[in-house]
Amino acid sequence: MNRKNLVWLTVAAVVVIVLAFFVAQQRISETRPAAGGGRMFDGLIDNVNSVSTIKVNNGKEGFTISRSEENWGIVEKSGYPVQYKLVKEVILGVAGLDLVAAKTKDPTRHNVLGLDVPGAVDAGGAVGLTLIDEKDTVLADLLVGNTIRAGDPRRYVRRPNEDQTWLGSGGVDVGREPLDWVETILTQIRHDRIRRVEYTDSMGDRAVLERQDRSGFKFTYLDIPDGMRSLPPSKINTIAGTLAFLNFKDVRKEVDFDFGGDTVIETIFTTWDGLVVQVSTVEADGQHWAKFDAKFDEALAEPVDPPIGTNTSDDNAEEEIEDPHKAIREEVKAISVRAIGWAYLLDQNKLSQLRRGSESFIELDVPDEEEDAGEVVPDQ
Repeated sequence: MNRKNLVWLTVAAVVVIVLAFFVAQQRISETRPAAGGGRMFDGLIDNVNSVSTIKVNNGKEGFTISRSEENWGIVEKSGYPVQYKLVKEVILGVAGLDLVAAKTKDPTRHNVLGLDVPGAVDAGGAVGLTLIDEKDTVLADLLVGNTIRAGDPRRYVRRPNEDQTWLGSGGVDVGREPLDWVETILTQIRHDRIRRVEYTDSMGDRAVLERQDRSGFKFTYLDIPDGMRSLPPSKINTIAGTLAFLNFKDVRKEVDFDFGGDTVIETIFTTWDGLVVQVSTVEADGQHWAKFDAKFDEALAEPVDPPIGTNTSDDNAEEEIEDPHKAIREEVKAISVRAIGWAYLLDQNKLSQLRRGSESFIELDVPDEEEDAGEVVPDQ
């Protein structure tokens, strides 16, 4: 090999090395945060307790979650309490959010990452999220988009006034609707616990159904009027499931409604263990709203044996005996804490079970049609 060829080979090798270096640098730059990367909101992690307001914009409606002396609540829902664990997760998620990889700057591709403007028609709209302190200082303002892939909590994010998008280090899972922040289950009372159901409306109509035997799931209509009879059990027993996983669709202050008016129907559920839940429903603006009152009536509870090993002799009269009805009392407290002072918009199927009257349980007592009992004679 002559000297000239060796020089050209050396030059070519240097060119290849240089090109490889630039390609590697280009790949690194595509994944490394651009200017403004790193922690998205530097310093917020040290001021998480200063957050007093969370503003959420889903494009359809904006709503505010604000901190009071008692709890965090939704301003647009008269301060109805939200789940604190969700508030905590969002604040800490934003505070610890690192911008680990720069993504597209092209606004026409924002929708692919779920980072188009909130409420975008093409369904690629982001959720706007703003954290504010008590002095109305904005501590964080961002748009939250899609997760990177199924099973991976990392999400795409960007600042509202920037086209640059990012892959965030953590999962800031923001509830898009006000009730996404709320525990919407009001009661979880199994159907087999219900012993008695009583309906009363403002016009004096009354219907009482009761199970006579706990081992048999069959309700009996009490005090059936003359000339009437009860409907088949299949059309009555469904009332027992009304309070099982009862969810609400909206909430307002109880004082917004007249629960003493002509459209009110009161339904009282009594369980075998003494839990009494009264549900009052009222019609307003074409919808029906319900309020709940719960109590424990020990006189209605079946006897409960004391825990095994409990000594109830006079010699140990001062010894504290565990309350056999403790679980029921705690259940009453949980329902009351959630429901007192509030009225709820319920699912229509559940509501139809709460606004029944005597006519929906009984029918005229007329003889059933009987088939001709005569002998069948074949054609001759």
